[in-house]
Amino acid sequence: MSLVPYHQPAPRTFSWSLTAAIQLIRERRALNNTFRSNRNHTAAWTQVANNIFAAVGFVCTHDQCKSKWRALKRGYENMQRIYGLNPDNFPLSSPNNFDHMCFSEMTDEFWGPSSNYVQI
Repeated sequence: MSLVPYHQPAPRTFSWSLTAAIQLIRERRALNNTFRSNRNHTAAWTQVANNIFAAVGFVCTHDQCKSKWRALKRGYENMQRIYGLNPDNFPLSSPNNFDHMCFSEMTDEFWGPSSNYVQI
């Protein structure tokens, strides 16, 4: 009888839960002044990640938070264009479930251009 060599299973693909994504939006909103007043956002994103874990038990890194934030922001802006706020005729894309479910959480646009949000 021969032994079959052990192969470690592939790592699970990281994916955001809806609860964690909504908490991300809330944490980002709570730290908006920190993002506006500081050019180095690594500490702020780390705090966002820690707060998400404390609030909903979802483990993520500061880079994953930043990346998901950008995706949520793009999705929100796309949804605005779909709803008719597209004076520059930017191309539209089909919204995903996160776009639909997070849209109302982001409608106050605390992060928008008038807020002086620095994109990093």
